[in-house]
Amino acid sequence: MSTRTNTPFVTPTPITTPTQAKTGAKTSKRRNVDVQLTYLKDDPLYKTVKPLQVTPNFADTAHKTNVQLEPGQPETLHDVRDLGGKPLGDFTLDDHGFKYVNAPTAFKDWDSQPKIAQAYLPELEALLRREIDGCDEILFYDARIRQEGDEGLRVEGLSYNPFARQVHTDNTERSVLEKIHQMTEIKADYLLSGRARIINIWRPIKHPVYDCGLAIADGGKLREDDVLECERHLAKTGAYWDTMGVIRYRPGFSWYYCSSQAESEVLLFKNYDSATEVPARFCLHTAFDLPADTIPPNAPTRESIEVRALIFTYPPSGRRPSGVMQHPLALSLERNSLKRLDDEHPITDRLRTDIDEGHEVKDAVLLLRRNEIRRLEKQCEALTTKLEQAEAQREHAMTQHLRAAEQIQIQAVSIAALQHELFLYKPPRPTSRSRTEDSWRHHSSTSPSAEEGPETFRVAARRKSPPDVYREVELLHQTIERQEAEIQKWVREAMGRGSEAGVEGGDCAVERREVARVSLSVLVGGIRCG
Repeated sequence: MSTRTNTPFVTPTPITTPTQAKTGAKTSKRRNVDVQLTYLKDDPLYKTVKPLQVTPNFADTAHKTNVQLEPGQPETLHDVRDLGGKPLGDFTLDDHGFKYVNAPTAFKDWDSQPKIAQAYLPELEALLRREIDGCDEILFYDARIRQEGDEGLRVEGLSYNPFARQVHTDNTERSVLEKIHQMTEIKADYLLSGRARIINIWRPIKHPVYDCGLAIADGGKLREDDVLECERHLAKTGAYWDTMGVIRYRPGFSWYYCSSQAESEVLLFKNYDSATEVPARFCLHTAFDLPADTIPPNAPTRESIEVRALIFTYPPSGRRPSGVMQHPLALSLERNSLKRLDDEHPITDRLRTDIDEGHEVKDAVLLLRRNEIRRLEKQCEALTTKLEQAEAQREHAMTQHLRAAEQIQIQAVSIAALQHELFLYKPPRPTSRSRTEDSWRHHSSTSPSAEEGPETFRVAARRKSPPDVYREVELLHQTIERQEAEIQKWVREAMGRGSEAGVEGGDCAVERREVARVSLSVLVGGIRCG
């Protein structure tokens, strides 16, 4: 076993309390431990420069990593056993960001990657669906078997590597969204419209944990500024890989662990949650060394497997997908394609060196489909906007039409009243020309002569003869009939063309009705005076 010589990690310093020293390693009761965990150094550099880490660490020959670590102040790790009256503590993923569950497994072939894919991953899927609500779709995308030392082999998605003795989060929101888009492609937008979570499933294998445990911090008590985003670049190419969260020490973190954690005792902890209303969207974790006096003589070193899962809860409305995707991790494990650690890369990197022409064509088709979907979505948005504008214009036109109809009704009532008034004051018309002439002679014989005086002559001169009066009354009737015909025409035009015809016709009808009213009044007055 080789020893890493240029690792930037600082080994946590265990501090044994007097109570723990008296207790010894053989006790099975709940025991807390005091340690100094490793944090990001509180350096003013990070106020202006973003933390950068090259991975794998031992391959950083150019020393581009600027992440500096230091031990924090002594902190107490609380043993979860029998905490809150439950065997493995009373914790929830939404309130604390983690929970311990009892999940025995009969699987033993930890050295066989295809068997892990065929037998162990289905166990984990059933475990997640039992312990977590809203598991509409699960994607296992990464797995790591951890043991002391840094030599070993890595398959895409599965690596044998040492413990991360640094307080951290595996991802930040930026790299989580990148992973989701890379892995689910055109389905990503739909999945992200619901709820997306990353849950790590951590289990000791082969024997309980004696020497190096996993500490977990209560995610419900974290502050927004506790986590700094750190970019990770590949040592071989210098290319951007992903991001992780690094943390500076501050008092107030609530740390927990499980003493002598057995293979059947599984830790579920959250690395990301898109739900903003839950108290814990993620939590902090780190490996730590247990106090030496708690480790049994000749105890084996820790071995563990950690599997990372994307859990999607579909949006409450809309169509559901017709099928689910196959686990990317399972596809990698079934190929049994081991890679040396210095060639490691995540399955989400999509390196093209191993992809054949058929896969290239598939990726190109998917890209075209994604672009076409985005174009159609923009087109639909534009059409929706136009439809909303047309609906608004239609509602406005209907309002104007109703107003015009009301005005026409008012005018029709006024015309009916005018006709009624005309009927009441209309004199009897002569039945023949001779009767009209007789009436005129009789009227002329009884009317004053011109010799009676200039004034009476002027009054008689202003009067019109009865035939003229009857003729004007007839013309007035014809004018009213034409107005009625025009009003009916305007009604039909208003019904067909909207508001403008009705409003203009209504205004014109009012003016002409007033003229008719004045004319009729003059004529009726003249008739009465006659």
